[in-house]
Amino acid sequence: MKAEEIIQLGTKLGLPFNRDDNYKYMLERDIVVFNGANAQRFLIDGSWSDDDILSNLGKALMAMGDMEHRMALNRLLKVF
Repeated sequence: MKAEEIIQLGTKLGLPFNRDDNYKYMLERDIVVFNGANAQRFLIDGSWSDDDILSNLGKALMAMGDMEHRMALNRLLKVF
C-alpha cells in the first residue's frame, strides 16, 4: 500500500497525522507514522500485507482510545 493511501485511510479512521512529524525519506519508502494521545506514535509500513496494515491501524486506534480514557480518568481523579 502506498503512503498516501495509508494516510488517507488512517485519518479517515481518526488517527492524527502531521506530515511535519514524518521523515521525508520514510514517506518515500511508504512508511507512515501517526500521532496518538499523550505523545504516542504508531508506525505503519506500506510493505506489510493489507491485513497487517489494517490490523495495526486497529491496534493503534485501540491504544489511542485507551490512553485518552486513562488521561480522562486521571483528570477526573485530580479534581477530587
